[in-house]
Amino acid sequence: MIWCGHRSLPQPARVPTDKVVPVYFFDDFPSVRDIVMRWMVCFDDVLDAEKLHAALVKLLERDSWRRLGGRLRVNKHGKLELHVPQQFDAQRRPAVRFSHRVSADINLADHPLAPRIPRPTDGPSLQGGGGGLQQLALGTADNLPQTLADYTSSDEPPIALQVITFRDATLVTLNYSHILMDAVGLSAFITAWCAVLAGRDDDVLPLADHDPLEAVGTSSSRSSQVSEPEEEKEEHVLKSKQLPSIGLFFFIVRFVLDLLFGPAMESRVIFLPNKTVQRLKERAANDLEPDHPFISDGDVLSAWGAKMTALGLGPSCTRPLTIFNVFELRGRLPSVFRSPTSVAYVQNAIFVLSIPFTAKEAQTMPLGQMALRFRAAVAAQTTEPQVHAMVREQRAAIAKYGRPPVFAEASSIILPFTNWQKARFFDILDFGPAVVVDQNDKEKGGTRQNQSAPGKPVFFYAFDPNPKPNPTLRHTFNIVGKDRQGNHWVSGILSPATWSTIEDELKNL
Repeated sequence: MIWCGHRSLPQPARVPTDKVVPVYFFDDFPSVRDIVMRWMVCFDDVLDAEKLHAALVKLLERDSWRRLGGRLRVNKHGKLELHVPQQFDAQRRPAVRFSHRVSADINLADHPLAPRIPRPTDGPSLQGGGGGLQQLALGTADNLPQTLADYTSSDEPPIALQVITFRDATLVTLNYSHILMDAVGLSAFITAWCAVLAGRDDDVLPLADHDPLEAVGTSSSRSSQVSEPEEEKEEHVLKSKQLPSIGLFFFIVRFVLDLLFGPAMESRVIFLPNKTVQRLKERAANDLEPDHPFISDGDVLSAWGAKMTALGLGPSCTRPLTIFNVFELRGRLPSVFRSPTSVAYVQNAIFVLSIPFTAKEAQTMPLGQMALRFRAAVAAQTTEPQVHAMVREQRAAIAKYGRPPVFAEASSIILPFTNWQKARFFDILDFGPAVVVDQNDKEKGGTRQNQSAPGKPVFFYAFDPNPKPNPTLRHTFNIVGKDRQGNHWVSGILSPATWSTIEDELKNL
């Protein structure tokens, strides 16, 4: 979140007929600007790749959605722009980059990397991730953009679709610049794509024609409904914890030392059956009074992840921990995002709330008490006045220092946590209309485990394909989502000691 920047390469000549659209302020933000996302979804069905591609192109050819096909450029002020072609051309300037690899002679299970693909299990399990899944997602399209510079120095569309077809399954991968959208924005994008695929074009919401956050946290406003009356402005509850320049310097020094001398991180996936999650919730509830405040599944799982990470640091660790828990703004700013049922807000609308612990607290505190601390932080830091205060702090720090504020102690170990449950990927993603009906399917020895309906995802996995590892991806814990059977998927980039702790814990759940 702090080490940002991009190499400067020559940009293609501007096409005079392109429509130039500024990238929104929080899309051109240090924490997302340089990130490219690769999002791979596994289906236990053979899907028609051409149907998927045609539906995606048709979506991006709609007037309001054309913005997502704009080419990324850096203007003379160093700000990002989208140069939207007047007309997309499948050969010269396509709406999306498309590739299709067919491996129809083998089942997915017979692929050398198949053991790395997470699958539902009877009990809780720790499964593969990282390199093997990334190799599968790469397929043969190894020249897809991996960095911001790959986009700004070429005429690549910001979205690429890759489909790999096996005899009994399909892997669908989206490669896109993070400046386009966060997880909830991706959910809106997927929902629109599925509607077009199903022939329900009238159900596609128009893309919002402006940035609702444009004036939030500034002295001006697009509308009086967006501005805050001076008497209602609140100071951010963590303002006193914001690191000043000297504190940030020592924070970075400690982080670099951790990077140089700390353990290497490993990427893996956790499968938690519904019954296991219920046991964790019962454990948390038993730690609390009968009339305790509400705690969500996300609170309990996040608290559990924080405890596992703290235990992985060892009993000798005395440093403070700060969880950076990502939350999305659309539901937190109803006066700003005023039309959630009539327009699609495909953009980045995310901040982080900060939750402090000491290592010893996180190691010894009962799970229920930890979950309550997560819930209390959410309640305190995500009210509408507090989100307005956070936006003001973000804008002020960017203007003054060129980076977002950090609310933590200088010696903190940062634990970045995310929760994609609001995106509801397992619910909204439906490629049923693209399923290839094959009467001989039962004779092929396929991999379907009766866990997923036709055209519904079995698993999905997201990663940054940048060949240079992102140094901030340490001690990360991501609640990927809850599938249709109520099971939870979690991914993490954690130390070997933490993974060993989790493995032992899963044996007792």
